[in-house]
Amino acid sequence: MELAERAERFYGLDEELLRDPWTLYADLREHAPVLRVGPAVVVTRYDDVKELFRNTDGFSNKRWTGSRVTQRRASLVPDEVEKYDYLIRLDVNHIGQNDRPNHTRLRKFVSQAFSRRAIDNLRERATGIANDLCDEIDASGDDPFDLSTLSWRLPFLVVCSMLEVPDAEIATFRSWALEIRRGLGTNYDNLDAAFDATQRLEAYVLELIRERRARGVGAGDDLVSNLVAEDLQGTVPLTDAELVAMFAVMLTTGNANDMISNAVIALDERPDQKTLLRQDPALLRPAIEEFLRFCPSAHGVHRVAVGDQEIAGFPVRAGETVRLVVASANRDPARFADPDRLDITRKDAQHQLDFGFGIHTCLGQWLARLDIEVGLRALYERYPDLRVAGPFRYRREYQFRGPERLMIAKH
Repeated sequence: MELAERAERFYGLDEELLRDPWTLYADLREHAPVLRVGPAVVVTRYDDVKELFRNTDGFSNKRWTGSRVTQRRASLVPDEVEKYDYLIRLDVNHIGQNDRPNHTRLRKFVSQAFSRRAIDNLRERATGIANDLCDEIDASGDDPFDLSTLSWRLPFLVVCSMLEVPDAEIATFRSWALEIRRGLGTNYDNLDAAFDATQRLEAYVLELIRERRARGVGAGDDLVSNLVAEDLQGTVPLTDAELVAMFAVMLTTGNANDMISNAVIALDERPDQKTLLRQDPALLRPAIEEFLRFCPSAHGVHRVAVGDQEIAGFPVRAGETVRLVVASANRDPARFADPDRLDITRKDAQHQLDFGFGIHTCLGQWLARLDIEVGLRALYERYPDLRVAGPFRYRREYQFRGPERLMIAKH
């Protein structure tokens, strides 16, 4: 099969190709490192991806303006267009889908709460949540148990504590989050379900915001006060639409939930690395960088070409969507030696691009690292001989990679 056809089928959600994206990525890096696939230009080499992260003038973060969105919109019937436009309008207020100066303004509201120091202060709280979840697993008597009991609930509960969200129905939030993430990861091939989930989440968040404002809170040290503040050091306050997007992103995205599962799978398939980690638990923190490089959740991000230009000699037209395949970049042999081998002692794994690079480096990177570390530590301390129990399937997405369900045996 021709490489271009394979790539088309992959991004068309061909299940066979989705099971193993790595072979396709390797072939693209070697033979077509920049390739037009459908409505997007796909970029797979490390140096090219990193340079595009740097080039914020030439490539915009306003992804809703690109050819990928334009083509998808044109394929829909009128009532579908209305739903799609509603979902895309939320993207307009997404902190990660804005350029300067609005990106700088939005980031200002949350940067203090997501600093490395602030996240380190959450360690005790996150560890307590992880241990409580392991207690629940033990109390249930389930063996094997569904890893999402911890891998999904831990990051969600940590964010809920930051946002002061009251106890909510976890299963309901998870169902919303999975549909919204699937929409983001497939350009809304689940349009009806994503629309319904987003509407429900928006209504919930608006009620939460009204309740906060009714308290009369102003700018302060905590995240919620800063988000709903009328004035933050002269910064124009967040609109309701921006607040909805901010809360929604925090409550439904992030890749720590998949990363905990992906790391468990990677270690289970490589007993030598699991033994190494068991012998030296201090390796866990640096090992997280290797997990992010080797088995990431987020496989790509999008940019939009501001004008006609070239990427590594390949012509790109103004307005075209450019897909930066960070998962491929992280396995580029030109940057990482023996890149298809998991090595939790790797010295340069921190150069992975899973969180982006430059001014658009993911604001939640330190929280994700904390969640992954705390979750894995709790699991392997409680169940040092844990193993994957039986077969599993990855979700049918190309943008985010993680198992639909992962059953874990304690021994």
